[in-house]
Order: sequence, then C-alpha cells, then structure tokens
Amino acid sequence: MNTMATLMGVSLIASIFMTLVPIALLVALQVWLCKKGKWLGIILPALSLLMSMLLVFSMAAFTRAGGGTVTVYDEHGQIVEEHHQEPERTELTPGAMGAVAGVFLVSNIPTLVFGGIWLHYKNRRDFQDDLKKMKIEDLE
Repeated sequence: MNTMATLMGVSLIASIFMTLVPIALLVALQVWLCKKGKWLGIILPALSLLMSMLLVFSMAAFTRAGGGTVTVYDEHGQIVEEHHQEPERTELTPGAMGAVAGVFLVSNIPTLVFGGIWLHYKNRRDFQDDLKKMKIEDLE
C-alpha cells in the first residue's frame, strides 16, 4: 500500500513539473522578447489570440455540423444500403453559446498573461524614454 501511495506522489510531482516547466519557459520567452524590442513582445499574445479564435470557431462549427453517411447491414454483415445524409442547418442553442463563450474565456488566459507582460515592459520602456527626454531638456 505504501508503494502505491509513493508512486502516486511521484507521478503527481512529475505531472506538475511537466506542466509548469513549459509554462515557465513561455513566460521567460515572453519577458525576453519584450526586453529585446517593443514590437517583438506582441508575438506571443497575438499567436495565443489566434489559437484561441481557431479553437472557438472550430468548436462552433462542429456543434452546428450534422449529417454523414448512413450504412445499413443485413444479418450476415453485408452492406444492404448506403446513402449520404445531408446536414441539417441547426442554430446554436444558448447552452452551446455558453460553452463557446466559456472556451473563449479560458483559452484567452495565456493571451491576457502575455499581454500583461508586454504592457508592463512597454510602459516601463516608455517611462525610461520620458526620463531620458527630461534629462536632455534639463541639460539644455
């Protein structure tokens, strides 16, 4: 029984480690890009936004999809009839709209984090530029 608990603890630690390391690396990459250039820091938030939009649009499209091929078999497993059923045009229900909105909000958490890091470094750079301008004006 002790070995089972130990294995579960080790696997939990390993899974947390394998989840947090890529997140930390992406945050470090975002900080590095923001320090490198003013517009380089917008790359990861833009990619994250595009990925979330792709996820939301594909989810919305698949909730509306229907139809497909219908195959009828006899008792010996032979195909008796096969025809293509046209998809019906269905509207998104309020439940499906809520699910799409929830997926949109959750999938944009990285966009908000990366965007916040970008805004922090952008404001910091703007502040430093303003200080340099003030020092130059004071010297004149």
